[in-house]
Amino acid sequence: MTDTLVDPAAAVATAAVVVEADGRTASNDALHAAIDEAVRRGAPLRVLTTWGARHREMYDATAVAERDRLSAAQLERRLTRALKRSPDLDVQSIDGYDSAAEYLAAHPESAQVLVLGADHPDSAELQTAVARSGCAVLTCDRRHRL
Repeated sequence: MTDTLVDPAAAVATAAVVVEADGRTASNDALHAAIDEAVRRGAPLRVLTTWGARHREMYDATAVAERDRLSAAQLERRLTRALKRSPDLDVQSIDGYDSAAEYLAAHPESAQVLVLGADHPDSAELQTAVARSGCAVLTCDRRHRL
């Protein structure tokens, strides 16, 4: 039997900077910070598009579809600008999850850093998912920088 050694640095290198985009101003700030962080680390960027969960609670089906379309278009514009500045950035939008906690619980090794907006709600579920994943958490509020 042969033991296989895994280089921890290689595992971190493949893990992504993950950010939750729900369309709120603070999540837009987090998206910008996540882009900067991914570029700085040379890491892939994974953008969790979770606005749908929030929209389902507030609007009827027609309005939800329109809000989803507008939110997706807004995110696409932001990511296109980021790719113009950093064309080698590996960016992927991920939907189908209602929260960063749900995504991290399903994919605990996928993130080296989770970037959250300053007003992101803290929950026991999120704390557990972050602890199990071992990723760092970066909370940002770009509007209050000195």
